[in-house]
Amino acid sequence: MRQKFSSSEKKQLSYIGLFLALLLLLWIVFAPNRGIVALYRAKVEITRLQQENRRLAEENKVLQEEISRLQDDPEYLEEKARKEYGMLKENEVLYIFKKKD
Repeated sequence: MRQKFSSSEKKQLSYIGLFLALLLLLWIVFAPNRGIVALYRAKVEITRLQQENRRLAEENKVLQEEISRLQDDPEYLEEKARKEYGMLKENEVLYIFKKKD
């Protein structure tokens, strides 16, 4: 035999159902490492890492070109040694004059 619910019981059941639906919705949004918020944060992190990856790839390209020039271009190597390390050719003298104050 079927039991019929009274009006107040139906109201309570609808509130319980609404409460459970709200809990489910909150879980979907805020679940740790699974919710929509975590998904958004992961997408932001992926975008940041992709930008960093592109920047590092460009930096690697520039450094690879520098390595290539240092290995294959003696004039460039000489220029770099003179400017950065103050190296001199054989029988070359460097004079440094101080300015008067």
